[in-house]
Amino acid sequence: MAGPLPIADPAPADGLLPASATADAASRAFGVYVHVPFCRVRCGYCDFNTYTAGELRGLSQAAYADQAIAEVAFAHGVLAASGVPDRAAGTVFFGGGTPTLLPATDLVRMLGAITDAFGLAPGAEVTTEANPDSVDADDLRRLADGASRACRSACSRPFRTCSRRSTGPMIRPASRSSSGGLARRVST
Repeated sequence: MAGPLPIADPAPADGLLPASATADAASRAFGVYVHVPFCRVRCGYCDFNTYTAGELRGLSQAAYADQAIAEVAFAHGVLAASGVPDRAAGTVFFGGGTPTLLPATDLVRMLGAITDAFGLAPGAEVTTEANPDSVDADDLRRLADGASRACRSACSRPFRTCSRRSTGPMIRPASRSSSGGLARRVST
């Protein structure tokens, strides 16, 4: 279980970022994290904000991409109004949850919104977390249009240790991700 939140100043009433957050912003690296909170099952070790289909209580994953795209536009506006200069993202990370439970086309649309709002720096790394059972070769081809890396473990042992599903047939499409235009990183 996560600890208590640190004691800090309350959010400014005007909605702008405090000066301490904007100081020297132009000289710092800029990246974007998109949290996709959907999981097929809840893992016992996970403390992240995630939901299984049964926990959505009538809400739909289908509307998530449009909401995230609106949030990207809102964030761009807050940064601009706070005096943070525009600069391209050097990294974009889709994490969760399991982002690949959304259609690959939704992930590509969200990346398009980030690119439109902020731009991508030359050589930017775009990463999408994925479980081997949540992607197939077609998904990987679609993701290759925007992502440079798909993260997943191709080793069955860590999955068994954490009570997650992983078998050879599920791993094969993900382990072929480099043929879909994606760089591969296998975590063990």
